[in-house]
Amino acid sequence: MKEQILITAATGKTGSAAARQLLAAGYPVRLYVRARTAKARTLEQLGATLALGEFHDGEALRTALVGVKRVYFCYPIMPGLPAAVRVFIEVAKEAGVEAVVFMGQWLAEFDQQRSVLTNDIKAAYILLEASGLSVVYLNPGYFAENTIGVVLEFAVQLGLLVSPFGQGRNPVPSNEDLAAVIAALLQNPAPYIGQRLRPTGPRSLSVPEMAAIVARVAGRKVRVVAAPEWLFRKAAFATGHEFGFDAFTISQAVLYNQQYRDNKFDVGGPTSVVRQLTGREPEDFETIVRRYLAASSYGMPSWAGGLRALGKFMCVPFQAAPSAGELAKLNQ
Repeated sequence: MKEQILITAATGKTGSAAARQLLAAGYPVRLYVRARTAKARTLEQLGATLALGEFHDGEALRTALVGVKRVYFCYPIMPGLPAAVRVFIEVAKEAGVEAVVFMGQWLAEFDQQRSVLTNDIKAAYILLEASGLSVVYLNPGYFAENTIGVVLEFAVQLGLLVSPFGQGRNPVPSNEDLAAVIAALLQNPAPYIGQRLRPTGPRSLSVPEMAAIVARVAGRKVRVVAAPEWLFRKAAFATGHEFGFDAFTISQAVLYNQQYRDNKFDVGGPTSVVRQLTGREPEDFETIVRRYLAASSYGMPSWAGGLRALGKFMCVPFQAAPSAGELAKLNQ
């Protein structure tokens, strides 16, 4: 029998894809989710079992961990991670969990971070390292979806890649590669216990280089438009709901954008983690862009798509959004 695996945040960007890969490999997978959503039901139909609960609910976690040997622990973008980790450590040790893959963050490797979420991840590292649990730490930088996915429609339909990232560069990883790394680690965690692994894409790219790739895929000119913070805040509140971004997420993104401009996401350059764990090269940026376009509602450039995108774009400056000071209060 293969080991029972628990996937937390199982309907998120990486959890659902990792669950699919593990189910395809014949592993018994249990999903720890807040509600029986359509995505959770789809995974259930593929063979996963569901356990409902919150991260701070020790009893729900205790039930979810019965018979589980390995866990992917991915906390949502929200406050409260250290308290949730304390609950998890207690229950996981009781349950005899043998290995944990913990979703961390590259910026947690740097001192003097202003993001409360980044500092919560730093605190979680300390708690887990002292817990006695066998943990592998994933430290990805900005995902490709967060880098380009939210503005891709404007780039493809209007030829405008709006960016708050300045001159920063980033070897962006795809959600699919991150999920493949997670699935590989859950299948064979032993060689990586205690390590901090940073999966990346194959090449560091600037925003103009990303725009050139989008232009090649879309078959049109694409120019970069720098987004000042006030415009980013309005755009985030105008379109962020499409990607599940709430006010707290946006408050953290404002801080991460500054780190991007300071080139923190390019420190160390691309890594070989994806190749080492999966046996193949990480997806390049063009592959990622083509997948997003194939799955999008707007597809390639068209008159109708351009009109829809233009309508959304013109509304952004008039979008109500919290001030910088009001948003900063969420980062406390």
